Amino acid sequence: MEMSRRTFTLGAAAVGAAAAMASPAQAARKAGKSATTRPLDAIVLGAGVSGLNAAWLLEQQGLKVLVLEGRQRVGGRVHTLFDLPGVPEMGFNSMGDGYGRGIDAAHRAGVELIEVGKRYMHGKPQELVLDGKPLTREQWAAAPFNPLPDALKTSMPWEVTNKLIAMHNPLEDWAAWLDPANASLDISLHAFLTQQGLSDAAIRLVNDVSPYYGINAYDVSALMLEFNSGFVMTQISAGPNSWAIKGGNERLPQGMAALLKGEVLLGKEVVSIDSRTDVAEVRCADGSVYQAGRVVCSLPFSTLRHVAITPGLSGAQARAVATLPYQPLSMAFLTATEPFWEHDGRAPGMWTNSALGTVLPQRFGATADEVTGLLVQARGGLARLWDRLGTEAALAKIVATFEELRPAARGKLKAHRLFSWEAEYFNAGDWAYFAPGQIASFVPTMAEPHGRIHFCGEHTATGARGLEGALESSERAALEILSL
Repeated sequence: MEMSRRTFTLGAAAVGAAAAMASPAQAARKAGKSATTRPLDAIVLGAGVSGLNAAWLLEQQGLKVLVLEGRQRVGGRVHTLFDLPGVPEMGFNSMGDGYGRGIDAAHRAGVELIEVGKRYMHGKPQELVLDGKPLTREQWAAAPFNPLPDALKTSMPWEVTNKLIAMHNPLEDWAAWLDPANASLDISLHAFLTQQGLSDAAIRLVNDVSPYYGINAYDVSALMLEFNSGFVMTQISAGPNSWAIKGGNERLPQGMAALLKGEVLLGKEVVSIDSRTDVAEVRCADGSVYQAGRVVCSLPFSTLRHVAITPGLSGAQARAVATLPYQPLSMAFLTATEPFWEHDGRAPGMWTNSALGTVLPQRFGATADEVTGLLVQARGGLARLWDRLGTEAALAKIVATFEELRPAARGKLKAHRLFSWEAEYFNAGDWAYFAPGQIASFVPTMAEPHGRIHFCGEHTATGARGLEGALESSERAALEILSL
């Protein structure tokens, strides 16, 4: 039976496919060549989940692989603050039951999966705070300043966009989002929400205050969100659980790196890639040079656009590398010396239209009742405001705004860390997203091999998002090389 893209999304199928292929390294071994003296078969750029998995898949077929990572850690956008209470996550948080590849990778890496979904849902629901005033769902629904259509009055602002996309998704098959027949859907989210009856004021509130993608609703393609909605619905249908790694999600890429036979070199910022007729050469900022038969590039395009590639990229692929946007996201981690939410009787979590952003209680203590910290998120324009303020001023602003909105918290908050993905040198933004028109313009071709260079990373996935998309893309890149 032919495997559909949707079915493939829910399983780790490409490992078996790769195992069925003969590789150049296998042929070399049969010819009596030494695996310890032969040159590199592949260099993988980036030690995130995608790059590490690509390296592992290639090694399983006998290839000699080297991994280069610019940071002083592995993991990429999987980043855990191990030194803070509850080991808060700055990147990847959890995966659903349908993350077949992610769950398989965790088992291979020897890390323990724990269910965290129930902890996310524990306690009082997130509170809405508009213009400094807390509002229950009933109060919001009846508020004269509620700009939502009558049918949506009871929906909290953060619920509206996803609800409308799920209810009115024009994609009959979400996995066919790249079909040219769906190119007409590659319009702005603003246009889509307007079609659903939302005013500009409503769109600014439900999306632009805390956009999951982009700076505002004009920035992001509705087609991408429709694809993402289908993927999420498939995950929900696979099961109710949300899985994380015991002790911190960064333990997953650490475990994946430990499985590799070849070296993972840290502090190796790539500055150029030369795809020659007979070999690929990678040069690093420290002056070191490495050569291999192939290069697997998992670098985000926000980083790759600053790497010199010879011969240069052209056409749609060049446009993609030069223009693919990445999400501004900044996070502050706070702890409370006392549970002030017990004193004022309100929820510890808040969604605000203030400089505070969104407050998410972290419940990773011995029981779900223990709040180990408060993760404060800023997306889009607010993230950039925090970044412009600088670390100390931004943390002071966050605490001051928090105490203004919650008087019971005064004197009980400690700010530990501010982390910005847009200011992070090797990312320049968190996850990639597509602006209106970009999907039809370059997505179908942007990950095609360029000479001896092959591309992977979540931004190049076409059948999944998040960690699952990163792993999907690594399978494709590895299979491209193994099929040569």
